[in-house]
Amino acid sequence: MYPERTDEYLETIFLIVRKNGAPARTSQIASELNVSAPSVTEMIQKLSDTGLAEYTPYYGVELTEEGSRQAIRLRHNHRVIRRFLSEVLGIDQDIAKREASILEHATSDIVLEHICQFMQHVDICPKCEAPGRNRCCKLSN
Repeated sequence: MYPERTDEYLETIFLIVRKNGAPARTSQIASELNVSAPSVTEMIQKLSDTGLAEYTPYYGVELTEEGSRQAIRLRHNHRVIRRFLSEVLGIDQDIAKREASILEHATSDIVLEHICQFMQHVDICPKCEAPGRNRCCKLSN
């Protein structure tokens, strides 16, 4: 199983569930990721086997607590990297978004934490604005 592909599924399921307030359906995931329904079913089974998702046939899939934690972390990583690329390095928004999608899977926690600190957490990690906090809230639980 490719970690990047797993991450895409986690993020997609997370966003669909959050948007709909209900479990994500196989067809929704397939449409969002532009893949076949059988591919989605196969990945959902893998996510279930690893404890990241819970699937109920004809009802849908939801992330477990660990799956949600990973999805939130991925979204945070993407946001930090995208904003760093566009706001600090001046890279075009579309290119920054595309590059962040690649880098979010390969960038270490220590690098992300330093980028987040460099950018002073503002608008990236609202919880990090608490006085006296010197580590990124999402990376330093």
